[in-house]
Amino acid sequence: MSGDTRHGSVELIPVGAPGEGPYGIAVTGDGAVWFTLVHGAAVGRLDPSGVLTRLDLGAGAQPSVVAAANGTDVWVSDTTGGRLLLGPGPRLLAEAMAPTAGAQPFGVVALYDGTTWFTELAADALGRVGVLGEVDEFPVGREGVMASMIAASGDSLWFTMNAVDALGHVRGGDAAVAVTELPAGSGPVGITVAEDGAIWAALIGGDALARVGTDGALALHPLGAGAKPHAVAPDATGGVWASLWGADALAHVTAAGETARVALPPGSEPHGIAVAPDGTVWAALESGALARLHP
Repeated sequence: MSGDTRHGSVELIPVGAPGEGPYGIAVTGDGAVWFTLVHGAAVGRLDPSGVLTRLDLGAGAQPSVVAAANGTDVWVSDTTGGRLLLGPGPRLLAEAMAPTAGAQPFGVVALYDGTTWFTELAADALGRVGVLGEVDEFPVGREGVMASMIAASGDSLWFTMNAVDALGHVRGGDAAVAVTELPAGSGPVGITVAEDGAIWAALIGGDALARVGTDGALALHPLGAGAKPHAVAPDATGGVWASLWGADALAHVTAAGETARVALPPGSEPHGIAVAPDGTVWAALESGALARLHP
């Protein structure tokens, strides 16, 4: 880690009821900020004017990750419900069920061609929702991987295999999965594609970020003992922002590996993170708020 300089100002915006746990977060093209209330069976939306709305998903739902589908809508994974939901709030546009019972959909990403891909925590597979709503599954070729988060670049998909300390890469649903092995105990969770095409992953067990360059070279960027990075999102210059769940902080790492940290209040437990087109950084704090950072 090259530095621990704190910068920027953080604003906290309370959302939901105590214990509902903001977890995933995404920003759509219209400037709205979407977030999941993983323990509250609901999805929230904060519009650019500051108005909060809520979409309740029903008893037993566990909305985990949210991803922009287009300029106004989002996909949400309901992990315990075994489904993907598309909606603008306060209503749903579509619902797609995972074919395998108990698959536990988790990470989700929408592609340019109108398809949506998701990981299945308990099924060692990726799922795809087609443009007509059909759902297919594609085994990743290994058992017990705990496929977690997923990111896309063009028709390439990258995903984290948390339980086996590896990253998976596939181009097209029926292609073989290429694997990038990580150090033992890395426990990769969040993953993203940077503006320069590099792949970044949050190693919650390794207190570091991993970067895979376009040449396939792997580099590790330590974040300090106990950082426990969870999610990662690209900035506009080839670097990334990461949520440090264990350190109650956000971190910025440049493509060259220069690191800066922004402190959050104790007990914040940051999880999801997103960067808006204007550079504003948003994080979902399981303590019950959204954090807005103006770098």
